[in-house]
Amino acid sequence: MKLFLYEHITSGALIDEPLPSSLAREGNDMLTAIVQDLIQLANIELFILRDNRLEQLENSASYNTCTIDNSASFHSRYLDAINNADMVLAIAPETDGVLDKIQQQILNSGTQLLASQTKATQISSDKYLCHQKLSAFGISSPTTVKASEWSLNKFSSTTGFIIKPQDGAGCIDTFFMRNSSTLEDWLESHPDELNNAIVQPYIEGSAISLSLLVDHNDTRVLAINQQNIELNNDKLVFLGSIVNGVTETDLSFSQATKIAQNIHQAIAGLWGFVGIDLILHQDKLFVIDINPRLTTSYIGLRQSLNHNPAELLFTMMEKGCSALPKQLQRQAIEVSV
Repeated sequence: MKLFLYEHITSGALIDEPLPSSLAREGNDMLTAIVQDLIQLANIELFILRDNRLEQLENSASYNTCTIDNSASFHSRYLDAINNADMVLAIAPETDGVLDKIQQQILNSGTQLLASQTKATQISSDKYLCHQKLSAFGISSPTTVKASEWSLNKFSSTTGFIIKPQDGAGCIDTFFMRNSSTLEDWLESHPDELNNAIVQPYIEGSAISLSLLVDHNDTRVLAINQQNIELNNDKLVFLGSIVNGVTETDLSFSQATKIAQNIHQAIAGLWGFVGIDLILHQDKLFVIDINPRLTTSYIGLRQSLNHNPAELLFTMMEKGCSALPKQLQRQAIEVSV
């Protein structure tokens, strides 16, 4: 079976522009982790695209690499890879609709896409729509207002405000405003950014993420991760996570499973590797983001579980989540980015 593994940042898609260093490092680490997992599986012929400014990955003799050195080469090789593959697993940011566009291209080619359905990706990637959908199902998420509509839908917050892209990934361009005056000054001075920005209250608490495998009928929590997020010069910065680093006292697996099941019901079409970002404030959980893709926590997942997550994905594909092992070893593994 031919599997095209596509990691957007490291693939050569950005060959005509400077590579964003933090995203390139994150993407490279995720790619490295899942490549090492996939080459352990039988009957998988794996191939990737690789920006020629980056070093080759380890064990490169175990899979096919196409090195990209210009944009024409990228577009040609990218389309060839999709069309020649039996399956595609894509890793890309939601920003500017990149993930959605890639998934649409794969689906239009007729190649099997190992990802959520298009509608689920679109809802998850749009933080405003996602908040509305979650709220309709009684799932707690921060009050979310479009920045362009702030004057009509103001709300108060004693802990400050967050402003971030409506379709952003992680903490990218996520800013903290200490009060409404600071927020309104920012909105007034950034008129060109208002149509793709949202305002939320800043919620104090513990940042947590869930690493899930999701099929059409059920979901399985693989890990509950402690997120390391810092406030640096009024900007949120993601520094990594401790995979399966959250104690049962803070959030049990039964509680995490219930949250995952509720989200699965609220957003139809989620499938495969999915990440959920949460804030635990006192005894209340708020859903911050839904990532319809493999996330950074994957880097430490195999070591944490002592089990190959890629093998779990293919087991789920064939037999559903109910066929996954009932008991997985879980140990805390630190992942830095």
